[in-house]
Amino acid sequence: MKIEFRKAKNKDINRCIEVRGLTSDNQFTKNDLAAIGVSAVSWSSLIDDSEIIGFVALDKDIVIGFCFGESATGEILVLAVLSGYEALGIGKELLSLTSYHLFTLGHKELFLAASATPVVRSYGFYRRVGWQPTNTYNNDGDEILTLSKYDVGC
Repeated sequence: MKIEFRKAKNKDINRCIEVRGLTSDNQFTKNDLAAIGVSAVSWSSLIDDSEIIGFVALDKDIVIGFCFGESATGEILVLAVLSGYEALGIGKELLSLTSYHLFTLGHKELFLAASATPVVRSYGFYRRVGWQPTNTYNNDGDEILTLSKYDVGC
């Protein structure tokens, strides 16, 4: 299996939405995403205007994972990888590519919200790849984690 990575394009959005509903943890269906304003229409314009940037992982030209971040704030919005592709370093690479790109936009620190429950895989994943807990939480009870540009050598 040869996984390729590239910058996300508008044409990827529908597949990314589909992948998000097929992940093994923290699934969001197309309707769930639409309810919070995430749709192919809304995200296409954000990508066109570079308000969000992201990368996709492809297996035989099919999107199997993705990561998006918000250009203005430095927030990692979403990271998702199909369950059959987990534990292969794909999520780590997608997160790294997106983080690096956000750092090149001038951010000194990035942030994301992740489960505060240790039994959820994302809890350990983000910490293993260098994200630091802040002991602050969003309205959904997720913990805010940060990553400093200087901690990753950018």
